[in-house]
Amino acid sequence: MKYLVTLKPLEPFMFGGDQTFGTLGDKETGSYLVKSRQFPQQTALLGMLKKELMTQAGLLTRKRRGEWIDKAKHAEANSLTGVEKFDMLSTKVQEFGSIKNISPVFLMQNKKRYIKKVDSDNFAYVDGKLEGYNPKKDIYDNFVSLDGGVKLSSEDIFGTVEQTGNKKGGEENSLFKKTSYLFKADFVFAFYLEVEYDLKSAMVSLGADRSSFMMNVEASHEILDYTDTKGYTTLLSDAYITLDIKEHTQFAITSEISHRNLVSKKSALKTNKFEKSKTLYLYEKGSVLLEPSEELLENLNNKNLQQIGYNIFTKGEK
Repeated sequence: MKYLVTLKPLEPFMFGGDQTFGTLGDKETGSYLVKSRQFPQQTALLGMLKKELMTQAGLLTRKRRGEWIDKAKHAEANSLTGVEKFDMLSTKVQEFGSIKNISPVFLMQNKKRYIKKVDSDNFAYVDGKLEGYNPKKDIYDNFVSLDGGVKLSSEDIFGTVEQTGNKKGGEENSLFKKTSYLFKADFVFAFYLEVEYDLKSAMVSLGADRSSFMMNVEASHEILDYTDTKGYTTLLSDAYITLDIKEHTQFAITSEISHRNLVSKKSALKTNKFEKSKTLYLYEKGSVLLEPSEELLENLNNKNLQQIGYNIFTKGEK
């Protein structure tokens, strides 16, 4: 079945990345000034879906000491969501049970879809220069509607919620400041999903603070059908590229974000030690590439990453 899934936040949300609370200067790159990212990682969506599928299938046992899958239900759970943890560096296409495809997450407002994209309409690339480019304007802070040509900035969409506090114990460096987000004007997160399960709408949790979201599910065969009219190749999702884009494009306007995910297993009977994967750097959704080489396009076309919504791009048409 193919669905449009929307996530409406019921409280401020915090989407973390490589930056976490911790002792300044330690090997975990801890900080006491942490700001949410605007979008959840695709791996977070995959994890949320796995848990919700097992919940709706009645496979999770929940008690005060945690939640787990009973031994008698392991085979059914493995068939439903797979046994693998997603690996960004996997050289094969991994299996996630009934979950077949997740699109990049995007924004919706009253059925109108928005993607993040460099504001390339106000400049032209001519002889190695950006004609019309204004360095005082953040051309990366730009959201484009796929259903009407409207352009918005972050201020039109995201409201900030700041929290300052003091950790229990009053130890050194115990002060912290956290900036979360809430949507303005009825925006929601959205993504397209292909899953071999009759998924129902439900309340789910997502993000560093396990914020509550109302997940609405409806049948849909739509796709993210954006095409750049200047012919620029546009990243519709965050992308892991191993080639040097300076050598494989005529020109590019990009932003990078770091990516890490948990690799340790949780246990209700042992103290949890959260171990993370090594840091990778992704080109952020909305980046544009001018005349990428065939080698770069082949590098982008990674089926394992694409099945959960990374490395999705459109070539564009003039």
